[in-house]
Parts: sequence; structure tokens; C-alpha cells
Amino acid sequence: MSIQDNLESKVVLASRLRDICKDMEVDELINVKPLSDHEAFNMFKEKVGRSIHFPGIKPVAKLVVRECGGLPLLIDRSIHDKNAFSDAHDKGHAILDYLINVSLLGSSEKRKCVKMNKVLRDMAIKISSQIGDSKFLAKPCEGLEEPPNHEEWKKASRISLMNNELCSLPETVDCCDLLTLLLLRNKNLCVIPKFFFKSMSSLQVLDLHGTSIESLPSSLSGLISLKGLYLNSCFNLVELPTQIEELVQLEVLDIRGTKISLVQVRCLIWLKCLRISLSNFGTGSHTQNQLGNVSRFVSFEEFSVVIDSSKQSWEKIVETIATEVASLEKLTSLQFYFPKVDCLEIFVTTSPAWKKGSCLTFQFSVGDHDSTCFQILKSFDYPSYNRLTLVNNEGVNPVISKVLMETHAFTLINHKGASRLSDFGIDNMENMLVCLIERCDEIETIINGDVITKGVLKFLEELHINNVLKLESIWEGPVHPGSLTQLTTLTLTKCPEPKKIFSKCMIQQLPELQHLRIEECHQIGEIIMQSENIELESSSLPRLKTLVLLDLPKLRSIWVNDSLKWPSLKSIKISMCDRLKILPFNIVNATKLRFIEGQQTW
Repeated sequence: MSIQDNLESKVVLASRLRDICKDMEVDELINVKPLSDHEAFNMFKEKVGRSIHFPGIKPVAKLVVRECGGLPLLIDRSIHDKNAFSDAHDKGHAILDYLINVSLLGSSEKRKCVKMNKVLRDMAIKISSQIGDSKFLAKPCEGLEEPPNHEEWKKASRISLMNNELCSLPETVDCCDLLTLLLLRNKNLCVIPKFFFKSMSSLQVLDLHGTSIESLPSSLSGLISLKGLYLNSCFNLVELPTQIEELVQLEVLDIRGTKISLVQVRCLIWLKCLRISLSNFGTGSHTQNQLGNVSRFVSFEEFSVVIDSSKQSWEKIVETIATEVASLEKLTSLQFYFPKVDCLEIFVTTSPAWKKGSCLTFQFSVGDHDSTCFQILKSFDYPSYNRLTLVNNEGVNPVISKVLMETHAFTLINHKGASRLSDFGIDNMENMLVCLIERCDEIETIINGDVITKGVLKFLEELHINNVLKLESIWEGPVHPGSLTQLTTLTLTKCPEPKKIFSKCMIQQLPELQHLRIEECHQIGEIIMQSENIELESSSLPRLKTLVLLDLPKLRSIWVNDSLKWPSLKSIKISMCDRLKILPFNIVNATKLRFIEGQQTW
């Protein structure tokens, strides 16, 4: 290899094999060390872009980086198309949107899930039953009081009788090929016959949740292929048969909302997933008997503990339980209630699962939860997100900041000792997608832009602010480019102090805003203030679809005139806004507007 007429040139060769460099007669060998874990992950993030913040992507990304051993070429090769994650995500959503638009699927109110039309679903089941050896028996939500006949049981490989009125089941059934049996939410089903499971040796999934059964028959032990057993919300279920230990293939067990004690399942040390309630740890003196049981489940990959009425007993043992949970090295998913921040700190500082590049997915609740909190959290449910909920806490603990760095959905309820959300460290909120602030009476603004030098909350999609009595503004000071650019939903409810929604330049950072709801904010006079948005571009809110304005007695204006374009606006709801006399919409600037709801007197 030569470079003619250029004696000053140098050639740099890169190879993993030292002999190749020697064969090329290099002048100097330089050993390049692999990237550190931190450097390697930063390289990965730079290549992938914003897709790294999609829920579930980051843990996978860290595993990929670890497998690449810090070698830049391998990392680059593993993501040769830097848009792979983003393209897959967008393609998936495009397919769902298409199926919804042509009415093959229906979406829920919050678009967190989809469902199939019943007619189409029945047709799909019929077609599936005609392919190969699979035979489906699906009769959900049909008001059945009697089970299917024996011949139907015998032919089926998968059976769904969920959401019916079944009172009884056959004494015996011949269904040796049955793989799935769904009997959930048959609330009148109290007894399962003694030999009902005798010929179901191939059964892999059994769902009985929401039934009124008090016990399970000993024939359960014959389910030698069973992998998933769902008993959640069987409120009368007190015990499991002692033969439960014979289910050596069982991987997933859900006993939330039952009266089953953790002691009864302690023999199932091969479980990969266990979902329980606080009450399953027992009450009173029985609570102490549960200590040492959690650490037995060395194969745990998912562990879920949901809050119920047994909080007081839980607080006596939670530190020990948290230490036991921290010892589970294979853990990849954890839902857990920590009464105090100190208990969370025990887990974060000692858990090898947490320390493994934070590949753990989690839903953490910290603090004293009252009945009102349960209602709030029930409506704020994002099961696929890493979620952190702080209730009745005070100040900013370093461990909270550490967990926030991995959090997608953050809920802050009745918190003291913080006047801004950014007090928790704005750099710790890089992965935040959803935020709810409720009854935090000391918060005066969400973000103080005067102490920030760059764009923040770049991936935040939803911001909900409720019952914050001292809140004066959402954003104070300059709004740096890139801030809030992915925000799709903004709600402001029962905040008596703010006089404005969008501070100077803030509205220009909201190209993705689709849903705006302002309710019971009695000082607000303008939605978009003319004095702070003199040079506002006409297409500032191109994606806004819904606008809800309720009980705003001082509201005079949404925008001063009809100069703005509202190309996506479809519906408006206005009530108890008596001073609002003129709307800035017409058939030219809001071509998709089809629905305006208001009081008859308005």
C-alpha cells in the first residue's frame, strides 16, 4: 500500500488481530481499550436517537451493549440502521391506526389498548378453528348458566368461557388436548368438582380470576404441564391443595386479592413470576412467619406486590422483605410498595438486579397511601412504563433522583419541601414520558427556565396538574429549544392561582400537543396571552385535536382573533366560561372542527 508523492501521509490500520498488523509492517502498535459501559451506552444512544426512550427499549439496549463488550465496531454493526427501533415503533403504530380507522379494531378512551369488534372476533375464531388441529371453543359474555356439553369439551384445544354466569362445571371432562382454559369472571362459580382436572394433563394456562371459589380440588396436581395459574380476585379462596408442589412446570402464579398465605406457595421455588397482595404476607403475628420466604424464589424474574388494607402489618416487615427482594439476582421486573424512602434505598443500594445497568423494569410506590391516592393511581395506570409514585413525602432524597433517571411515569402526590418539579433535578427526568402532580401545595411552578441552559423534558408526552393551590405558572422564564416538543396532552385542574397557561415562547415548543383541558382555574383570563405571543406563528398548534374549557369564570379569550390555524381541531367543549364571547375558529382556519359542546345559556 503506497501513497505516491506524499511522504508526510500516515496510514492507520484497525484490527482485532495483532498478527495482521505485523504482516502489514506497521511502525507502531497501539492497544485501544474497549469503551467503558457508560461510554458504550452513550454511543448506542447517539446512534439510536429518541427511540431509546420508548418503554422497554432501554433495558434491551443495555443488554446489547453489554454483549458487544465495549467494542465500537460491534456496537455500530448491531445498530447498522440507526432508525431500526424508531421504524419498528412507528410501523407498529401505523398498522394499529389503520386497523382502527377501518373499524377492524376499536381503541380505548386513553388509547392504551385496543379490542376487536365482536362480529369480526367470532369470525376470526371460526377461521382459526378450521386451520390445522387447533379447535377453539369461545363463548365469552354470552350469559351462559350451564357449561358446554361433553363433546364440545373433548374437541377443544383452547376454551374461553369468561364473563358468563356459570354456576357449575362438569364432574369430569375428557379433554386431554386442552391447552388453555379461561373461566375468569364467572362470579357465581363457587365450586370446582373433585375430578374436574383429571384428564387435563396438557393444560398450560388456567385462569380462574374473579370467580367465587373457596378452594381448589386435589386433581389440580394432575396438571403436570401447567405454566400459568391465575387466581387473582378470588376473594373467597383461602387455601391451595398440598399437592400444589407437584406442578413443577408452573412459571406464573397470581394470588392477588385472595386469602392464600405466602407460606402455602413457598415450595414453588421454581416460579419465574409471582403476583401477590400485601395481605398474602399475613396479619398480626402471622406476618413474621413470612420472613425468609421471598428469598427462596431464586428463579424469580418478575415479582409484584400490590397495596391493600394490610399496610400496617407490612410496615413491620418491609425492610426485611426489601432486603430479601434485593437478593433476587434474576429479577427483571418488580412492582413493590415502600412505606418510606429508606426502604427504597435498601433495595437500590443492595440489589444486583438494579445495579446491572438498571435493566430492571419497575413500578415503585413510596409513602403513606390513603384511599384518595388509590383512586388517583387507578386512573393513572401505565403498566408498561417504569413508574415511580411518591405520596406524602418531603424534600428531595438522592435515591429518588437516582430512580427518577430510569422512570417513564412519575406521580407526585401531596409532597412537601419542593416549590418546583425541577427541584428533583431536571437532568434526572430525561426518560420521563408521563407526569402527574396532585395536591402538592408548595409547588409554585413546574419548571424554572432561568436556571436551565438547554432543552428539557424533551420526551414528555403527558403532563397532568391537579389541585396545586399555589401554582402560578407551568413554566417560568425562557423556554429553550427542544423543551416539551413531544408533549401531546396537557391538563390543568383546580389550580386557583395561575393567570396564564402558555408563557412566552412556550406555545412555539408544542408542535405535538393534541389534547388540552383546563378546568376550575378561576384566575385564567386568556389561554394564549397576546402580550407574550406578539410574533406568534399562525401554525403554532398544528396537532391540537380536542379543547376542553370548564368553569373558568374570568376567561375572556382563547386567542385574540382568527389569525391562527387549527388544522387538526375536531372537538371543543366549553362550560361555565360566561365571559368568553368570541371563538377564534371558522370554516377556513378549523376545517376539521365538527363538534362544539356548550351550555344552552352560553
